[in-house]
Amino acid sequence: MKKYIYIISFLAAFTLTGCSKWLAVNENPNYVSDADVQLLMPTAQLITADKVGYDISLVGYFWSQYVIQNKTTNQYTTIMNNDLSVSTSYFTRPWSYTYARTLPTLKTILDKCNGKDGYSNFVLEAKAMEAYNLYMLTSLYDKVAYKEGPMSDDFNANPSFETGLQMQEIILGILEDVRSMDAAAVAADEATNSSATADMVFSGDTDSWFQFANTLYLKLLLRDFTTNKTKIQSLLAEDNFLAADAAFDKFLDAADKSNPLYENDRRGLNTKLNIRCCSDILNVLSANDPRLEYYYVGGGKGEPYGTNTDPEVSNLLNIAATDAVYFSTVDEVHFLKAEAYARLNDAVNAKSSYEAAVTAAFTRCGCTGADTFLAGDYAFTAGTTEQMLEQILNQKWAANVRCMPIESWFDINRTGYPAVGTVLTDFTGVLDGRPVRFLYPEDSAINNVNSPEVEPMTAKMWWHK
Repeated sequence: MKKYIYIISFLAAFTLTGCSKWLAVNENPNYVSDADVQLLMPTAQLITADKVGYDISLVGYFWSQYVIQNKTTNQYTTIMNNDLSVSTSYFTRPWSYTYARTLPTLKTILDKCNGKDGYSNFVLEAKAMEAYNLYMLTSLYDKVAYKEGPMSDDFNANPSFETGLQMQEIILGILEDVRSMDAAAVAADEATNSSATADMVFSGDTDSWFQFANTLYLKLLLRDFTTNKTKIQSLLAEDNFLAADAAFDKFLDAADKSNPLYENDRRGLNTKLNIRCCSDILNVLSANDPRLEYYYVGGGKGEPYGTNTDPEVSNLLNIAATDAVYFSTVDEVHFLKAEAYARLNDAVNAKSSYEAAVTAAFTRCGCTGADTFLAGDYAFTAGTTEQMLEQILNQKWAANVRCMPIESWFDINRTGYPAVGTVLTDFTGVLDGRPVRFLYPEDSAINNVNSPEVEPMTAKMWWHK
């Protein structure tokens, strides 16, 4: 534990401060070339957790309609009203950190390990983190400069961009490379050249890294089920998915070392009243579901999305300084499997996976009573594919509060569930439609002549419904 505290203390000063000074597309990707892989790995993981856990999650909380804004403070009213311009930091920071810090760091790890015996464990971790960061970028922005970008041997200050569909194939290729690695050889390398104190996600558990890659692989394949049906069936037959949450959980209850959303909202602002409960959650969860107390201080009392609310009317979102930032969870695995089985018209396995998902979601929240709800309000009913999908994805959405809100926004865009107008309040704010993408940051357009033209936040991507 002392080793972890030392690393996170060092990285907090290195990574979590001076954020606005970090540049976007054309920064030299070799800034950490002299560092050791034992330090580079936690650096990449922490930057990933910082961006996913704050900027991306904050927008995800609102756009997945879990929360609304307290009307007496108004810090996030622009997010709720979709009134975000191209220069907003909510779009700039995830792009610039991922593109100019995380990906170059991972590239440096891979370069240092290239042709070097005994380091395949670090290659596994770096490639899996590369795939996840690229998945996040293309899910948020669509097009990404990859072949001429920071993962290229010849860094181009004005890289061309791959389309979202091309990025899908690139990420799948990275994950297929991971899946083809010799698990026994990787485990042997971990035994002799341990990453346990450097890996802040799985503490060097290489089996879990393979399982994480498989889980992300399934998630991407589901974006085009018809094309990938055979691969999905093979992956389900392997059944080698996460058995433990993929999470960065090394935060401390201290300034600049806590969960990034807590750090920025609860510790960094002059108010702790901002983010309140959206009553849309009660359109899926029963009012006596114990997870509501885990999600919101005092339970799920709130108002519909788009409302600027009073603290007396809507309860505060529950956030703790030591909350983990999740990259994937065990319940997500079972929900993904349930969706896949439903699309394969396998109601038996869809039901069992759905029940395992709800049970795992209760467990992650430290709650009991899943069996009672599965026998009652949350009972799975076999039906048409769409009927099964609606049940599965509604419960998946309800499980992602205080966990992975951005994944719920991706699912809403991809599947149409939970449905707007039934579960979700139909609210578009200043837009003519719902937001489905982040805008490319202004820095990218200024610094790169090949930066794509900015599309409106309502422009659907290739995998959106």
